[in-house]
Amino acid sequence: MKATPTNADDWVGTIATKAKVSPEEVQAVLDRHGILPQAALPRRRQLRVAWIALAGRKQGTDDDRDISFRWPDGDGEMGAGLWAFLSDRNSRGKSSLLNLIQAALRGEFPGNVKPDVWGWLSLVEVAFRIDATLYRVRVEKDAGEVDPRMAWGTLSRGEGDARIDLYAGPADKPFEKAVADNMMEEFGFGSFHAFNKANGPRTHGWNAIATSFFVHGPGTAVFGNVTRDGVPLRLLQMFMGLPWITTYSAASTAFKKASAEGGKASSADPATGRLAERLKATEQELDDLRARSATRVDRPRLRLDLVARDRETMRLRAAVTLAEERVDTLDRQASAARESVAEVKRTLQQMRDELAAGMVFRRLRPVCCPSCDNGLDAKRYDTAEGGGTCALCGEKHVEEDDDGPRIDDLQADVREAEQVVARLNAELAAARKRLREAEAERDANQTRIGEIAAELASAEDPDAEFRVRALEAQAEQLREIIAEVAAPATAAVPDDAAVLRQVEKVTQELFGELQRDVLKEVSDEVAALSHRFGVQHVESMHWSGNNVLAIRQGGADITFSDLSPGENLRVRIAAALAVVAVARRRRFGRYPGLLVLDSPRSQEMTDDDFAALMASVQEVINEAGDAQVIVGAATKPTLLGVVPGQQTLHAEGSRFLF
Repeated sequence: MKATPTNADDWVGTIATKAKVSPEEVQAVLDRHGILPQAALPRRRQLRVAWIALAGRKQGTDDDRDISFRWPDGDGEMGAGLWAFLSDRNSRGKSSLLNLIQAALRGEFPGNVKPDVWGWLSLVEVAFRIDATLYRVRVEKDAGEVDPRMAWGTLSRGEGDARIDLYAGPADKPFEKAVADNMMEEFGFGSFHAFNKANGPRTHGWNAIATSFFVHGPGTAVFGNVTRDGVPLRLLQMFMGLPWITTYSAASTAFKKASAEGGKASSADPATGRLAERLKATEQELDDLRARSATRVDRPRLRLDLVARDRETMRLRAAVTLAEERVDTLDRQASAARESVAEVKRTLQQMRDELAAGMVFRRLRPVCCPSCDNGLDAKRYDTAEGGGTCALCGEKHVEEDDDGPRIDDLQADVREAEQVVARLNAELAAARKRLREAEAERDANQTRIGEIAAELASAEDPDAEFRVRALEAQAEQLREIIAEVAAPATAAVPDDAAVLRQVEKVTQELFGELQRDVLKEVSDEVAALSHRFGVQHVESMHWSGNNVLAIRQGGADITFSDLSPGENLRVRIAAALAVVAVARRRRFGRYPGLLVLDSPRSQEMTDDDFAALMASVQEVINEAGDAQVIVGAATKPTLLGVVPGQQTLHAEGSRFLF
């Protein structure tokens, strides 16, 4: 009877026996490639959205107004069961709410949220529970701001006085990583490692896992939207809760990488060639690590500085706005003063011109009457001037001195207005200078925020010093081995690829039998649920270990890719709920029990079919007891009776959901 390893030591021993090397050499290969044994059956944890809250200001719509939204209202929370965002018309906010939930669960904003909707918002808060623990993802920014780098993100855990911030900083890549790391740790998920010659090594983590919770329609894979590198198979294996999956994934990737590198080794001396290549890679990794570790990043200090500068940003923006308003006010006042000066000067010049014209005409002494040509006596002018009258018409002369005070007053007004203009110009110049200084201070602060964010985002390894020492020892050991291989009586060093091949085979054997049993149970459950959800003539389903879902339908053998769009969608929903059901029965498994459906009725379904599908989903959820399904759809009379009224957010008529 074949012995099955029951712990990590037995596992290493079995690999050593099959690879014909010592356990110490196997462990050295495992350490070099970062492969760890993970044999325990996982405990399923539940994920539920608790609430979503929004604030901001709508712009450019038929319903411009302030946004103040929270659902459920008050202090309520969404729990297990079927929940619905419904609207009588399209473009009422259903997809936006679902996309905001997805963005929060991934820490990736704005994600798939439309740019105009993202611009309206000044606050997004999505709370969710992992088992009983409450988490909140909160993003704040200015309403109208569309640049995600200007948003501030917070990830917190706990309630009341026990609430703590796990991350507070710019809502960019570090925020996304903080959310992803927290989720991976809480659920005990491991990253999926992959390697191919074209693209080299790649790792798929929380973002690939989170896509499987959201179904926007038919897909090429039963779980998730990432189809490359065998991710759908890894998701299935992980959600079923198989042990050793993370170990197997790492071993398979390491084997492919080692095989690819081994092919490049020198054919003249295979042993020393492989060792020389490994030594070269180790030395290169050591140099890179030393270079990255040359400057240590004081993260606590940077985060405190970032918080202080973020608070300062609001003050600096307010100062710039105040300076801009002051410049605008003074500019208007200076323009008005200059127009006043010009007007007074025009009035003064007009009066001077009129006075000069009067003096010229009064000095004229015509020798004859301009009407009858009769001559005028020269003594008549002397007599008229003596009486202060006109020699021609006899009217009393207006004294020239009467206009003098008015001209003086106007000249004084001009001088006073020019002084006002000079004062306003000086104040305007000073205000413009203060504006430039405020803008420079604001920009400098923003630049520093960007620099701090870049420093925080740097891939600093907290265990760098330990790894440097380990790599130095590894390099020294490789040099010694190369020297020994060159001698006549050298001991052979095991080839990494040969050992890793056995690691992969032994590890796969550990979960192979359990995988077949669980896949059989999941396949039967998917077939049963698919039939309940309206997939016609389904006789059986078989999910193979290489992730092919074979289907017997109406006497014909097909696969998942052969299904119609409507059947494809129904099977994807059935698969998620089937994994939950099997995990509940077996008491292990990792699918968190959250499923979000966006407009599923659009996939070749009549109103009655869609209502029947949702009614069946409701029944399955009630049987499961701990799954949460959130659906966004257009309202139909047949649907309103399916989802409980207190679990439905309904935008009637032309109203919006938020």
